[in-house]
Amino acid sequence: MSRKLGLEEALDIAMEAELKAQAFYAQAAIEIQDPQGRDLLGRLAAFELYHYQKLSDLARSLQEDGQFIAYETQTVEQFAPTIGGGEAAGTQIEELKDNAGILSKAIENEKIAGQRYRALAAETDDPDGQDMFRKLANEEMIHQRILEDEFYSISNQGTWGWSRMYGE
Repeated sequence: MSRKLGLEEALDIAMEAELKAQAFYAQAAIEIQDPQGRDLLGRLAAFELYHYQKLSDLARSLQEDGQFIAYETQTVEQFAPTIGGGEAAGTQIEELKDNAGILSKAIENEKIAGQRYRALAAETDDPDGQDMFRKLANEEMIHQRILEDEFYSISNQGTWGWSRMYGE
């Protein structure tokens, strides 16, 4: 039976997951040979680090004055690619074998992150907190959708389709 986490503990878990996601994408970007794939995964690495930084800002604000912070929605295109470094979310990139394996793991990670933020939004009474967690959940859902489109493109056409013009 699962227990309900306190907000502080839930934020710690979310921040750790964002750091692992950042490291996963940065490491995966090294492994991917296609420039479009490297660009996308590098941008997702930078985006996940941004999520970590915002969650860290939120945790600090909640500790200092009990206030949620404002969160502005971002797009993948806004971030410069980050490539390399870190431990890849407990996954050895070599275990994933190929582009499809990397994308499958990334899709799974984004799905879990979105679920985590939707749960936090539902459990938070503060309107600013609900807004922030909903925006984070939506960004993770967009990441998932982009990755699913890339998985389709790789599987059916053998190429990455990332063009930086996703229209988030």
